[in-house]
Amino acid sequence: MKKTIVFVTKYTVESLYSMQALLTGASNTEVDTEIIFNGASVLAMTKQFYNKFPKADSENEYTKIIMDVWSNGEFPDWLKVMTVAKQAGRLKVYLCQPCIEIFQKKLGKLDLLDIVDGKVNGVEVFNKLKNEQDFLFVTV
Repeated sequence: MKKTIVFVTKYTVESLYSMQALLTGASNTEVDTEIIFNGASVLAMTKQFYNKFPKADSENEYTKIIMDVWSNGEFPDWLKVMTVAKQAGRLKVYLCQPCIEIFQKKLGKLDLLDIVDGKVNGVEVFNKLKNEQDFLFVTV
């Protein structure tokens, strides 16, 4: 089975754009994808924070162009791209369990978006991988 596993580690324009590009490519080539949100990126998958425009890693021209194109609606928003892939049966979305627990201690209960399939920890991720024959593992 061909599969792509994408770790999103930051809630930034650069990380979400990279995730969106990889997901689009995987979906268009019929490769199943799992996206695992880790670190601050888990907040992107909560009802409290998903609609907050992500911060930029830098003020370089590349980032400014991406932000401009997204904010003008010239390119589909990352959550819409994920929703289309999910509806096509090509996407599973997981959140890092320990990260969610850490944020909940500080922010209280976090309501997850419906697109989330579950929570995982590091052991569960590697247990999934050990049975895969053909996969691409990417961190953005």
